[in-house]
Amino acid sequence: MGQPLRWLWGLAPLALLWGMGNLALDDAIQSDVGNRAMLAASSAAGQAPGARPIVAQVVGRDVSVSGEALSADGAAKAMAQLRSEFGVRRALGGLSQAVAQRPYSWSATRQGGVVTLSGSVPDEATATANVAAAGAALPGVRVEDRQSLAFGAPVGFAEMTRTVLAELPKLSSGKVALDDGRFCIEGSAATPDAFLALKSALPNLAKAGFQPVDCALEPPVVAPYRWSAERVVDGSVTVTGSYPSEDIRRQFQALLRRNFPEPTPLNDLTKPALGAPAAFLAKVTRAIGDLARLRNGKAELIGDAYELTGAGPDNFETCQALRLLVAQLDGPDSVAKATIACPAAPPPAPLPAPVLPAPAEPAPTPETTSVPPASAPAGSAADAAQGPAQGSAQGAGQGPAQGSAQPATAVPPAVVAPAPVILRWQAEKSEQGLVVSGLVRDEANRAALRAASDLANAGPLDDRTTEEPNLMATPDYASATRFAFELLGSMTRGTVSLDRSELAVSGEVADEAGLRALEAALARQPMPAGLSLKPGTAAGQVAVRPYGLRLTVDKSGVSMTGYLPDARAREDLLALVEASSLRGKVSDSSTLLPGAPAGFAAAAHVALVNLLRLDLGSASLSEDGAVIQGLTCRDLIKSEVETSAATAPGPLKVSASVGLRQTGCVIDPPNTCQNDLDALTKRNTVLFAQGTAVVPLDPTTERVIAEAFAILKQCPASRVVIEGHANRDGEWRGFNNLDLSERRALRVRDELVRRGIDPAQLTVAGFGTDRPLVPHGAPDARVMNRRVQFTVAK
Repeated sequence: MGQPLRWLWGLAPLALLWGMGNLALDDAIQSDVGNRAMLAASSAAGQAPGARPIVAQVVGRDVSVSGEALSADGAAKAMAQLRSEFGVRRALGGLSQAVAQRPYSWSATRQGGVVTLSGSVPDEATATANVAAAGAALPGVRVEDRQSLAFGAPVGFAEMTRTVLAELPKLSSGKVALDDGRFCIEGSAATPDAFLALKSALPNLAKAGFQPVDCALEPPVVAPYRWSAERVVDGSVTVTGSYPSEDIRRQFQALLRRNFPEPTPLNDLTKPALGAPAAFLAKVTRAIGDLARLRNGKAELIGDAYELTGAGPDNFETCQALRLLVAQLDGPDSVAKATIACPAAPPPAPLPAPVLPAPAEPAPTPETTSVPPASAPAGSAADAAQGPAQGSAQGAGQGPAQGSAQPATAVPPAVVAPAPVILRWQAEKSEQGLVVSGLVRDEANRAALRAASDLANAGPLDDRTTEEPNLMATPDYASATRFAFELLGSMTRGTVSLDRSELAVSGEVADEAGLRALEAALARQPMPAGLSLKPGTAAGQVAVRPYGLRLTVDKSGVSMTGYLPDARAREDLLALVEASSLRGKVSDSSTLLPGAPAGFAAAAHVALVNLLRLDLGSASLSEDGAVIQGLTCRDLIKSEVETSAATAPGPLKVSASVGLRQTGCVIDPPNTCQNDLDALTKRNTVLFAQGTAVVPLDPTTERVIAEAFAILKQCPASRVVIEGHANRDGEWRGFNNLDLSERRALRVRDELVRRGIDPAQLTVAGFGTDRPLVPHGAPDARVMNRRVQFTVAK
């Protein structure tokens, strides 16, 4: 008899074993299908370092894949291969085309005891190798790894990262960076030798496909700052210490060669370093000049202190004069210590013997001419008669002859006529009147002079002349001074002077006609009274005042009226117009006249550059400066023009007053692009790190470029200029901020093109530091002036 219940209990373990077997078999089947699916897809899609790997997920016999293929064709082939794979029922998901990271940027930054690696690397192996290379270059320094995988590394990327990492020990702080096919090293060098090594090594570091770019690499700061020049007995000069820039080094090398001409050997052993004291070049100039006066010695600067030691000139008086000169040249910002060895003072010259008058010849007398009788005995009366005469003669050398000697008759000296006195005379005309000074022969000449002074067309006469009867006869006094007064008559103010027969003129005239009349008078040949112009004197020394120029700009074009100093200044202004949107629309009525105030042409350039950025406006220039007035629809341009004018270099001040237009500004879409782009710039002025564009695009920059892309998509027909700007940081070290600003603009353009903006719609321009939003040196200058902005063509 059967027992069904017991039979059923026997089926339970069999069912469990069957189920477990099926589960194990399903796992094996799914794993096999998944592996074969990934291999099939990878072989068809192709993979490259940095692309997202292909991943397959299997549910039953359904396969979902994701990842990146090298091309769209590769992605399609991969999916087709996957669907034909044995055991795959459905192929889900898909592969996307790998997009190369652009720019492909990477950097290693050293700050204190930490090195931070950031940016893109193609694979984990390269990331690990970079960490190891940084640790080997700087043992004991902590390495922070912030590198991320990205597709699109340039050829030779891994080798180049290891190459630049080896240079990190030469920096006390800074970074080494790669940016597509460029690389740079920036920061502060550890030592002067390290700075020189880095600068010289940059060209040699270039690998295939990588080229160096200028970055803000600077030498270390040293204290105390030392510089010295030593001249030894053989005449050679050796210079040691530090120099703050190559330009200053070239200048003191030129000074050395001028003071120590060939064939004197010069050995320059100086090295670059920052921290130079104020007026460093002026102090070096003094030191070189002092050293050149010594036979041998040393001139040394230590901070603000100056020391001069050595052997002075061979001549005692010259050496003492040098000691005094060094002491007198010392100023409040330099404490000079001079130890100059001078030769011994010469012995005092003996006093000359007094010159006594020659004794007078005694007049003959009976006593001195009588001859004693031949028979007179010695001691007789005849001897007695001779005694006084002999005593008188013997004492003649000691005093006047007593009694009988008579003085000789003196010969009167020859009368020498005095040399004629050279004519020196001057007349000065001003608002207060006419001042005449110098020499006049006599009262008659003075009266004629006062009468001729009316020709000067001046106010009251202040006669300060002095009579000199022996005044030289040439040039003819009356005609020479009359001609001088005639010249003053065509001037509003000025000075005319005579020195012998040479004439000098300077001053101002009211207009072009007055200048032409003066030029004609000075060009007259021969000049009255035999006069000639003093060397260096020309009509160009007389200026037209007021000297003015007026510029106006509106949509119809540019107008120029007034004076310009030369053809070069005119061509410069016309070139600015030709490079603007008003090309060919210029009315030039300017006149070329010499005598412009210093910096006039430069101020005119600044004025027109800023006017061309306004919707309409005018600029008035004079010897007092330039004043710009105008209107614009863009608040951003208002700030730029007013700041650029106020901070323009040069002796002439430039000011601007710009208003915002209340009418005439286009506000209908899509013409709101300009307003939207300006607002974007104001919200995000900084798009790149200070000093270089060779940096990864940080999240802020990515977001700003994405917003710019969205705005430009709404204005597909508008041509846009992408403008790069920079602050003045680094300019004094010779860093090219103009090139930097253009590279920043190019970076933004490349990003916008990569996202889909038509390249023909975009142009770039770098303006360096010429267009600040706020004055350079202001607290927020670094933030506001380091920017990229957009201008939509009108």
